[in-house]
Amino acid sequence: MFKKIPAFLVTITASLQIASAQTTFNSLEELWKYADVHSTAIRNVHYELDKTAAAKKQSHAAFLPQINTSASFTNNLNLQTTLVPAIIVNPKAAAGEVVPVQFGQKYIYLAGITAQLDVLNLQTWYNVKIAEETDGLNKANLANVSKSIYQQLGSQYYAYLLIKEAEKLAARSSGITDSVYSSVQHKFDEGTINEANLDLAKINKARAEQTLVNAQFQVKTILNNIKNLLDLSLADSLTINATLTKNDVELGAVFVEDPSVKQAYYQSRLAMSRLKASKAGFAPTVSIAYSATGQQNDNKFEPFQSGGPTWYPASYWALRANWNIFTGGTRWLQAKQNKISQNESQMQYESVIKQAEINDDNLRLGYRKTQLLLEKAEQIMKLSFDNYQHMSERYEAGIATLDDRLNSFSDYINYQNQYLNSLSDALMQTYLMKIRMKP
Repeated sequence: MFKKIPAFLVTITASLQIASAQTTFNSLEELWKYADVHSTAIRNVHYELDKTAAAKKQSHAAFLPQINTSASFTNNLNLQTTLVPAIIVNPKAAAGEVVPVQFGQKYIYLAGITAQLDVLNLQTWYNVKIAEETDGLNKANLANVSKSIYQQLGSQYYAYLLIKEAEKLAARSSGITDSVYSSVQHKFDEGTINEANLDLAKINKARAEQTLVNAQFQVKTILNNIKNLLDLSLADSLTINATLTKNDVELGAVFVEDPSVKQAYYQSRLAMSRLKASKAGFAPTVSIAYSATGQQNDNKFEPFQSGGPTWYPASYWALRANWNIFTGGTRWLQAKQNKISQNESQMQYESVIKQAEINDDNLRLGYRKTQLLLEKAEQIMKLSFDNYQHMSERYEAGIATLDDRLNSFSDYINYQNQYLNSLSDALMQTYLMKIRMKP
């Protein structure tokens, strides 16, 4: 007993370590993989798929014969009385004389089995097709819902990396402004510069501090948003161990089929199956039926007693045809509505194909454009920072004025913001590209 306890504790510890590792992510793909299992929206669609799988089995089960068994017991409290010619029971009876006679017995036992199999029922065939198309539509819906969750996670994931980059730049800028402010304050105390220069240094320092505070709080907000998408609680830990990489998607990468196209395809197929099912209502239904029963009559209540009254069997088989010739025009009107719906869904399917091709081309163009703009924005930011450093050296050498130094730093902050905006646009296009390549 005591020898098993350490092994048990080791198992529990390992389980806790695995559970903890599940909330530490090193890439966007790991977030997506976790969401596939834990996202409430995705799990709900899986439940719908389970329902449609059961519906498919139910539609196929309609081809099996219907078998029913029945049994009944009847207690005739008063047997029906019928007047019959008296000559039947008394040959000497006068002509026209009648006597009351009760037919039947007090207790009747009846048991039987019936079976029916549809030989021709087009409605059943099309119900199977409708169930199959519905299953395909729900699978396409799963891909669409997953795509939506992937987009939201991609947005938050890259926003997190973007804010971490902004936080790093803000920390550097804050360190610079602290140094500049100390130098300007010293110059102001000596009376070599005016208050306007001091105020400008204070403004630059406050702007850098403001950016840093904003980045620190945005990181926490983004992590909470990711927890919400992954169905984690506020108390759960969440860590993203990833570094920002740029241009990490191949421009010539092959896209997978757009889920919206697949969804539109199954919607058109489903509309066609419904149209055929409504037309099948004009066709007859042919079935084979078989029935076997047994009946026992007795004036004593002694059911199933050995040596009792005889069971009288009755059986038959039949070939039945049912054809609804006129139903007030409801079938014709339903078929007309389904035809309109089928035309509409087919038109939408063809339109979605064209839109998907254009959207994919625009996505490639947008990705390429944002990568080029990001490259230029980063160059400009670095050049602006170099310019600030040169201006600081010139200021220390007495060649440039303090205004030149402060203005060059303000320019650097502005170009830094432009770089972050370009980085945001590029990262958005990056995760959209990754989603389109995800199998």
